[in-house]
Amino acid sequence: MIKVIKTGLLYVFAVALAIGIVMVVNFADRYQIKPKEVYKVYLDGKSIGNINDKEELEKYINDEQKELKEKYLVDKVYIPTGVDIQKCTTYEKQVLTAKQVHNLIKEEKPFTVKGYKITIKPSDENEEKITINVLDKEMFDRALRSVVEAFVSSEQVKNYENDTQPEIKDTGSIIEEIYINQDITIKQGYISTDEQIFTDEKLLTKFLLFGDLDEDEYYTVKEGDTIDSIAYDHKLATAEFLVVNPEFTSANNLLSVGQQVKVGLIAPIVDVVVESHTVLDQESQYKTTTEYDPSMNAGTQTVVVEGQNGIDRLTTKLKTVNGETTNVVIVSTEVITPSVDKVVKVGTKVYGGSRAPIMSGSWAWPTIAQYYISSYFGYRWGKVHEALDIAGSGEGSPIFAAGAGTVVTSQNKGSLGNHITIKHDNGYYTLYAHMSSRLVSVGQTVEKGQQIGTMGHTGFATGTHLHFGLYYNGMPYRDGTPMDPMILYR
Repeated sequence: MIKVIKTGLLYVFAVALAIGIVMVVNFADRYQIKPKEVYKVYLDGKSIGNINDKEELEKYINDEQKELKEKYLVDKVYIPTGVDIQKCTTYEKQVLTAKQVHNLIKEEKPFTVKGYKITIKPSDENEEKITINVLDKEMFDRALRSVVEAFVSSEQVKNYENDTQPEIKDTGSIIEEIYINQDITIKQGYISTDEQIFTDEKLLTKFLLFGDLDEDEYYTVKEGDTIDSIAYDHKLATAEFLVVNPEFTSANNLLSVGQQVKVGLIAPIVDVVVESHTVLDQESQYKTTTEYDPSMNAGTQTVVVEGQNGIDRLTTKLKTVNGETTNVVIVSTEVITPSVDKVVKVGTKVYGGSRAPIMSGSWAWPTIAQYYISSYFGYRWGKVHEALDIAGSGEGSPIFAAGAGTVVTSQNKGSLGNHITIKHDNGYYTLYAHMSSRLVSVGQTVEKGQQIGTMGHTGFATGTHLHFGLYYNGMPYRDGTPMDPMILYR
């Protein structure tokens, strides 16, 4: 009985299903509801309607965006990013026109143009990547070359590329390699017109060199101004001034009253690295020897022989980054003119027959004779570089006390790395930083010329060198007044 009931129900269901299908088909035939192929338009993943022809929509968008085509000097404008058009089959009856879809997406998204996204990965991993949009890849190449030629003359670059660099006769330099230190990737794609798109080569060059598009800052030359003084007054190194004012070739160029010069700080987006083989002549500091004469009254002295600096010819391997020397290797040294030691006779005679205390004479140079000054005292990248950077002597070479005094700091800490501070009796303090090792401790008395450590690159140092600072009436980077250490040797 139950089996008969189940069979009957299945039969009734089958008949009902068949009748339903026939009714749907008849309804579809009567009202012409048939599946058809359309293009479904999505905006950020959400459907906004169907269109009959994808190409018609693309053409309508391109025809309507006359202003964008004139602004960017392009022949075609494309759909926005985030808009996706997919072909599909549907029973939906409503189909939008190209104009309707254009108006819908125009209110939500900016249109795009075809160009290149250039990504610059900073050498410092903690810094964010920089993206630059251009329509012409060759324009970017030309702008990048202009940045290179801000630090290396166009003639030098051409000679390097063509392998026509003149041979070094006595002194001079041969570029061995020029390169950009950052990874640069270039990818063609569609760029949204609400992003910064560079179409002007000079503007792009400025951004690559200064890091922004702010208006240029100018200074009007006054009576008595020099390139050196203007640069210092505006927190520029002289070399940086020459970069932003390429019409000048050296600090010795003459200025005219009323002339306007640029004084903006450069902050290059890329690092232009130049490695060169350089032969140069450099003064070698004379030494001072003191003879003590008990027949002369204490407090008196006489110069027996005047000192004279010599000239050494250094053959070096130099590495510069955006014009700043970061590494030096001295290959060989030749004495062109020997230095003449200064001889000073100092009296020690006092009443009662006792001897006066022996005071140190002139200052000693803090490194061995084979050295190269990679950076002088003064402004660098908008901040005062409160020292001489002395390089070229090599990792582990000796560092000497410039004068007699007491060690008040001897530690490995912070950006200075291994460093020593010596307090001298005349109110001066000398600082020796980035050392590989320290050989004296706090409270120890040292003599002029005594070895106190070895040269290294500890702390924040771009290469092996001595950071040699001079301060007056106070400690370095505290209450002391920073001074140019070269005044000790003039």
